Amino acid sequence: MKTMEKVFDEQESLKLITDMISQARERFQQRNGNGIILWGYSIMALALANFVLLQTLAGECKTYAYMVWLCSIPLFAAHYIYEVRTAKAKEHAGNYIDKMIGYVWAASFVTNLILVASVFILACVVLREYQGWTMFLVINPAIMSAVGLCLFINGQLCRFRPFVYGAVVFWAGALASALVMMVCGDQSMQFIILALCMILGFIIPGHMLNRKTGQDV
Repeated sequence: MKTMEKVFDEQESLKLITDMISQARERFQQRNGNGIILWGYSIMALALANFVLLQTLAGECKTYAYMVWLCSIPLFAAHYIYEVRTAKAKEHAGNYIDKMIGYVWAASFVTNLILVASVFILACVVLREYQGWTMFLVINPAIMSAVGLCLFINGQLCRFRPFVYGAVVFWAGALASALVMMVCGDQSMQFIILALCMILGFIIPGHMLNRKTGQDV
């Protein structure tokens, strides 16, 4: 009798854990799709604007082309505030799995921030003897590699294959950005590659995730 109760308790516990993971994944998918789409369109627009400015500005004025990325700061702040308020409003529906997912993405954000800052500082030190705008050469491939890592984690957490494929797109884009500089010497083409990666890795999978979530609900 005790053996049967033990097996039954183990089965119940396993089912409870499975249900918690499924519920957490569904909530994560619902929140994640809109964020991915927002950043997809925003970064794509900024990348194209950066490309156009690099093509139109001359000489040292090319440095000002990168100022467009400052627009991402208020966008990030507004999105972060919205996410925090949404999380607090739905705090009663959360569980341990939700918190673990949040910790993973918080750690990913800090890691990416340190990576970008480190690459920027090293680029300034190593490439300072060249024209000012060339110090950004290393940053784009590094950022795309980091985004690919986050997108891969995203796809595994959601169990959503298009995000995993999107990660491969970003990793390939990082290599392509370096190769374009080696072959063509045109740094502005990195931003065309970035825009394409945002379409294939963020925008399209984000819409697919929203459509899948809507069908599941």
